[in-house]
Amino acid sequence: MHPSLQFVKTAYVKAQNLLPIMSDYTNPRDCISRLVKNGELIRLKNGFFVLTKKIEEGPIPYEQLANLLYGPSYLSFEWALSYYGMIPEGVYVVTSATSGHSKSFHTSLGTFDYISLSHLRYSIGIVQKSNESGNFLIASPEKALADLVFLKSKHLSSKDLLVDLIEGRRIEEETLRSLDKKHLYDICENYRSQTVRALINAIGII
Repeated sequence: MHPSLQFVKTAYVKAQNLLPIMSDYTNPRDCISRLVKNGELIRLKNGFFVLTKKIEEGPIPYEQLANLLYGPSYLSFEWALSYYGMIPEGVYVVTSATSGHSKSFHTSLGTFDYISLSHLRYSIGIVQKSNESGNFLIASPEKALADLVFLKSKHLSSKDLLVDLIEGRRIEEETLRSLDKKHLYDICENYRSQTVRALINAIGII
């Protein structure tokens, strides 16, 4: 590993934090470009990199990368539901909500998708979690589900939505019953969406 990279404690680094470490070099930016070219750094976007050696030695910090790659954002939709064990399938796209414009990053580590929500819809149901790579922001289980049905299940009746959740997405009835109803009502107030209201009614059917 390049001597300068040994000072980086995380598996990811921004150019603005890397440049001061390389201040002894005549052209630090050229040095960064060489590190990308020789494979010691992976560029996810301009000014944001992953240290190859660190992700080879430990888990890829997808959650932290998603938060930092584009923001403001929090993990949601399928990725969050998989994180909570609510859906059985593996998820191969790191999905997030953002209050900015919708955007996708196709990187060598995978695809990071960001779906735009209005400020009012965005601002509720965000929690902080942590893992061995550090802290990250993610939707609560209730918010992740509300985000998903708002995005992908519009115009479904409560009955059809329930079938879609249980049979289509294979979410267990017990999991749906265990959701925090008050939190869902609060989310619904912010969302002002018939689809999210249908979600609450669907859970009431069980």
